[in-house]
Amino acid sequence: MVKLTVFFVLFCLLATGPSPDEMDWEAYTLKASANDQITAFDLLKKEFNALQYDRDMLVSDFLQTNTQISSQLTSLLLNHRILKQNYLTDGSIEYVYHLTLTNKILAHLLPKASSVKLVVPMLCPCCGQEWPGGKAVPQGLELAPKQIESIMYTGIVIDCRGFNLKPCLFPKIYNEMLEEVYSTSFADQNSIIDRGLVLYTPRDPFNNPRIGQNPLLIQAIDIIGEARTDIKISGPDARRIHGSKNNIELLKECRLAIIFGF
Repeated sequence: MVKLTVFFVLFCLLATGPSPDEMDWEAYTLKASANDQITAFDLLKKEFNALQYDRDMLVSDFLQTNTQISSQLTSLLLNHRILKQNYLTDGSIEYVYHLTLTNKILAHLLPKASSVKLVVPMLCPCCGQEWPGGKAVPQGLELAPKQIESIMYTGIVIDCRGFNLKPCLFPKIYNEMLEEVYSTSFADQNSIIDRGLVLYTPRDPFNNPRIGQNPLLIQAIDIIGEARTDIKISGPDARRIHGSKNNIELLKECRLAIIFGF
């Protein structure tokens, strides 16, 4: 009966991915428990592999094409687990494993960054005029986004409540023209490693240290992708996000929260 139960749990993990109780997206922490240590750790590893990586694949898919990273992560999973023992009323022991994905784990999972293009006009920092399209930018010159937002926001919040959104490690946010508004390419790699690309939360994250007391509030208009991981926002809202140097810094520092659920 015990073997059958364990098999059923493993099947569910592979079929659907970790449940909300097993993956804490606010803390980027996985949890697994069982009545013996080997089974608990095996479950933890299965849950890790079943995490949604991005819109196209699971973590296991990413590792299949990156075998060297896979072997490095196996070592990290063994060395960076936290074990807690719960003594149950029937006299048995429940072994609970926690795995924090930030820092060393995420450092091995980062996708390759690509060049990005803001969805607002870019201005010459010397004369303030719009930079001509197609004209090369001289080395050492950094164009400035056209200031659409003058408010110094402390974070950005995308409200996706009411949509069937599936959290993943590396989501993307698009405008209505399917131009990227946010992805790993907009963020500083160290910030992704330390915090995760986004903060997923089922509640309003106001006063959260990562988001601050005065966030820019954006309403999602759709969820896209077969895996339901990526978010579409309106064109005007996309321009608000890219429309100030302060907001661009917020993206670099991963100070973006996604509210999900119903």
